[in-house]
Amino acid sequence: MPSNKERKRSQNHRDVGIRVDLSFGAQGALKAAQKNHILMLVDTLRASTTITTALDNGAKKIITTAGIEEAKKLAQQFGEKALLAGERFGIRINGFHLGNSPLEYTPQKVKGKVIILTTTNLTRVAESAQNTSNLLIGCLINAKSAAQMAKKIAKNTSKPITIIHVGRLNHFAYEDYITAQTIKSYIQNKPLPKNIPQKIFETPNAQYLIQIGYKKDVEYCSQLNITTTVPIYRDRAFQK
Repeated sequence: MPSNKERKRSQNHRDVGIRVDLSFGAQGALKAAQKNHILMLVDTLRASTTITTALDNGAKKIITTAGIEEAKKLAQQFGEKALLAGERFGIRINGFHLGNSPLEYTPQKVKGKVIILTTTNLTRVAESAQNTSNLLIGCLINAKSAAQMAKKIAKNTSKPITIIHVGRLNHFAYEDYITAQTIKSYIQNKPLPKNIPQKIFETPNAQYLIQIGYKKDVEYCSQLNITTTVPIYRDRAFQK
């Protein structure tokens, strides 16, 4: 009978065998979706963290849309149940209930609500990814749980996993890449990147958010595994 150590070694070997690719931006998401990969979107600062936090605090669902006018039209369909949320260049859109700060999404504000979210980066990439069968949201605050969910789906479906580091304004964003690497490490039972919070703080996007008054957001988004909530896309919205 195999020992616990031998069983763990065998499990680690199987997990390393799961194919996990990293890809970038809307084009990477579109290509992976066309192949029907298991897709995970990572926008660490801040949309993937905000979506996760909103659901963790009781939001019914989050509908993402690339455009401001489309967001307003969708909100009208849901009436009082809807909250308009979003940002452009980190700043809350004028007239919207919420911006893109995860700390705004308290249970008192979002419980039971349908949130219509439009952001500078993630919501545009999400549109490219929605045709795949399995679409998840990953970030640092749910990294281990997101990895576990993706791994479970991969084992049940034999599909590859593609983690999309979303980036900013069609440019590479290191905070998204290191988060994607962290989730990949959890999936394959490999050592995590070192000094993750420090590396996040040193990125240009973190420094920009700090300059416009969102240092607490950066601190919050840099935490590892503080929730088990993993947003999954079904019925045209991200839900628990």
